[in-house]
This record gives sequence, C-alpha cells and structure tokens, in this order.
Amino acid sequence: MLAAEVIIPQMFTAYAEDLGYLKTNGLHHFQYLCDACGQHFSAAWGRKPNSMRWYEKGDTFYCPHCNFKHDEHVVRTDRNVLIPKEARLRVKIYQKAVDFEVYCQTVQFRDVLHTFDVKYKETWRFDVATQTVTLRRYENNQKIETLEVGNPFVLQALNQSILGFFQSYSLGTANHRPELVKLLKVLRHAVREKLEKKLGHTVAPMHTSSGQWYGCFLTPLFNLAYRFTLPDAPNLPVVYREAQGDIEKYWRQHGIVTGQERWLMDVVIGHTKSQVDFLTALAKAYSLPNKPVVRRILGANPFTAGLLARAFYLCTNYDYGIRLYETLKAMQISNRHYFFNDDVYNFLREMKHAYGEAGVVQLVECAPVLDLFDSVRLYHQLNEKNRQIVQSGQIKLKELHDWMAFNHRLQTHVNVKFKVPEHIVRRLSMQTDRLKFFLPKESVELLQAGTSLHNCVASYGRDMKDNSRWVVLVADDKGKLAACLEVRGKEVVQAKIDRNKPVREDPKLHAEVLAWAKEAKLEIKTTDLKVTTEETVSLAG
Repeated sequence: MLAAEVIIPQMFTAYAEDLGYLKTNGLHHFQYLCDACGQHFSAAWGRKPNSMRWYEKGDTFYCPHCNFKHDEHVVRTDRNVLIPKEARLRVKIYQKAVDFEVYCQTVQFRDVLHTFDVKYKETWRFDVATQTVTLRRYENNQKIETLEVGNPFVLQALNQSILGFFQSYSLGTANHRPELVKLLKVLRHAVREKLEKKLGHTVAPMHTSSGQWYGCFLTPLFNLAYRFTLPDAPNLPVVYREAQGDIEKYWRQHGIVTGQERWLMDVVIGHTKSQVDFLTALAKAYSLPNKPVVRRILGANPFTAGLLARAFYLCTNYDYGIRLYETLKAMQISNRHYFFNDDVYNFLREMKHAYGEAGVVQLVECAPVLDLFDSVRLYHQLNEKNRQIVQSGQIKLKELHDWMAFNHRLQTHVNVKFKVPEHIVRRLSMQTDRLKFFLPKESVELLQAGTSLHNCVASYGRDMKDNSRWVVLVADDKGKLAACLEVRGKEVVQAKIDRNKPVREDPKLHAEVLAWAKEAKLEIKTTDLKVTTEETVSLAG
C-alpha cells in the first residue's frame, strides 16, 4: 500500500565539478551543467558551490548560454558521482515490511564538458519478520549494492545513499520541506507501529532531528534503522548529526575500537532478536557485570560499553572497576590524550601484575601526579633488565616515574670521571652539622642529581670535565640532595633547589649556603641568593 509520496521536479539549478587549478592559466576552474538550458560550460569565477570560500568575482554567476542567474541552489561534487536532477520518494507499507523508495534521474560528470544521465533507485526496507533494515541501490535497473543498516559502528549508508543531496541548498529541500517532514513522519510511525505489534509492547519515540551535515533524511533514517534493530536502545547521540570524523572522534573518546565494537554490536543485535533486553544484551556481549550501577551507566549512554569493558578487564573487583571507569570517563573528556591507545592499555595490564588492581586504579586516579602518560613512554623505552625490575613491583608506585626516567637515561649514559684540581675540591667541599657540600666525581652522579632535583644538571658533565665550571651538590644529614650550586672561577652563578626554584625560597638553607660561600671566599653573582651590599663586600673580602 502506498502511504505517502513526494515528487520533486528539480533538485538544483546547476551542477558543478571542481577542476582545481588548471596549469594553462593558474586559475581555479569549475565545469558546470546549467539545468535551465542543459548546456555545459567552464569558468574561473564565482564562489565554490556549497562553501563559504569565495573566488575571483563575487558570489553568483550567469550561464553564458541562457543568461540564467545561479546562486545558492548549485551543487558541487566529484567525478563519477551520481547527482539527482529530479526525484520521487515513496513510503509503502506491506504486511511484514515497510519500504522507503527513492527514484532519481541523475547526472554524472565523467569528462570535461560532458555528462551522462543515469536512472537511479534505492530502497530502505524495514523487514519486521527478521527485524532487519537493508539498503538496496540500483543504477539503470541493475542492483549495484546491498547494505545492512542498524549497527551504529557501520556508517556506509550515510556515505553511499543519494539522500545526502537533500541539503539546505537543494531546491528539493527548500521548496518541499513540509512534504518531506510529513513523509518521514509517516515512515517513522509505520515502522514503529509494525515493530510494537511484533514485540507486543510500546517502543519509545524514534524521532531525532536531522542536523545539517547529512541533509534532512539520512540522520533520522540511520537512527530509525538503529532503533528498529535495537528497540530498547535510546536514540543515537547528537554527534551522529556531524561529519564522520566527529563521530569517529566521539568513538575514540569512549574507548571504542571500531572493528571490535562493530562485531560486538552485531552480537548485541543477535541477542535482542532472541528477545533479550538491550542492556542485558550489552552486558552479556561486553562481559560486564549485569548490576544496577552498570545498567544505569549503559542506559544513560550505551556507547560507554567499550570503556566499561576495558575498566572491568583491568579490574575484576566491582568497586575498583566502577572507580576506574569513572576516572577514565573524566580523563577521556578533559584530556587531549585518548586514553585507550595500545601502549597505555598494555602498560596498565603489566602494572596490574606488579601492583595489583588497587595499583592500576591509583595510577589512573593520580595520573597527573604520577606522570602516567610519560611513564608509559618511558616504560616502552626501557631495556629488558629495567623492565623486569618494574614488573617485579620492587619500585614504589609514587617513585615509579622518576626511577624509570633515571634508568632510561642511564641506559645510554657514557660515564665520565672528573679530575677536579685538589685545591678546588678542598675549597668548595665542606661539612656542617646539617649539610654536606661536595663535588661529584663522575658524570653519573650528575645524572642522579638531575633526577632527584628534577633539573638539567646532568648536562654539565662536559664543563666539569674541562674544569670550566663546577657543580657543588648539597645534601642534608640523611644524604638527601637539597640543592645544586654552579661555580665559575670565584663566583656563584646559580643556586637551585627542587625543580629549579631558587635557594632563597628556603630561608634556612639560604643562610647556610651564604655561610659556605663566605668560607670559600666566593662572590655571589646570581639572584638565586639574596644578599645585602654589606654581605656582598664581606663575601668577596
């Protein structure tokens, strides 16, 4: 039975192919087919159709053959793509199926200043008996493709359907929008009615707005196919109104691995066709605990199933799994890194063996403090010996990053012995009640100092070897490094504590460093130490 029909006599006023910048004159060219007179022509002016970019001469153009003014209702496409010139849309209702048929007379650019006319048909069939949606496409009465639609991770239909030309700049959309809206409504109600009759219960509304990227049909149709296949699922998220790249970015933010998720969603679809409710089917396919909190999360957004699955694979403990998921979700939204790349995931799996599930949760929850992403990079660059030490769990979790950073540098470090003149050693070395001032004897000590104080003092090895400058390390009475000082000749030119902060920020240490400088008869030439004029004279005297 024919339930609705819309006939569109004209889709566009002109059809264009972007020929790019031709070598003959260096200008940007298009070739056109004028729908008013049927003549072809090329030009290097006007704006790029369907775009905000403008070219040499304003935003409109005239056909040189019939002088028809072309402006907003012009379509641009690539070579060999079928463009609808006129269309007939029909909704047909059968006993166990609903069809949405699209018939088009199309035009196709195959050469310069030459086009071909092709008859095109596509049918979206909502088969109630199998609860399956198929898209069949025909050219000149020959079937060219059959696609199954409904899996949200398979976007072929959005790219292949000719309905993508029903954009705001199309005459078909601009002049027939109320009829097209009514046609979609008839289709949606017919599909929902058939589905409810089969299932024996009410199905939530299947309406979603079209957005702007895929035209007025494709997003609502894709959502209708998804909901027909998975009746208990919520409508697709609003990102499905955007470009494919935005949809894929959304997937990555939710820890979705496309190929794997495509297969898992097919499993979910299979379960629902066996009368399993959607949330139970999701939990079953993704091996998730079918418990209230998990069901609440999936009910709010089924696309979090991948993230939940990764969290519960790392943490079989239910509470740890939920904590890990909540942290990952926040990280995926706020962090520029996509958390579930293979390196990070494999690192956490290996850390689970070393530190347990509690350690994995701590690593993720304290990611900024524990430098998680940098730790992953360092771990994969460690040699086998160092990696085995990490895997053994011997290193405290809070010290893990710094340990790996030091040993990573140590792997390639060529140790150099320093030969500092004895009189310099005697002059600059000193032991007080609380502090020890000493010069490193080899470059590995500078490497260790740089790691402890989070600075680049390790780069001073050549200067120490040449005796062009000296680094004096300052340790407390427990042997922990407190500062590093740079001396050139008879001058102190740097005095740093942790993370390159100046020594003057630690008053007690500052006073003792000044006392050391006075004893060594060194002049202060740095703002890292704060001295008065009288103290400067005393130190230099």
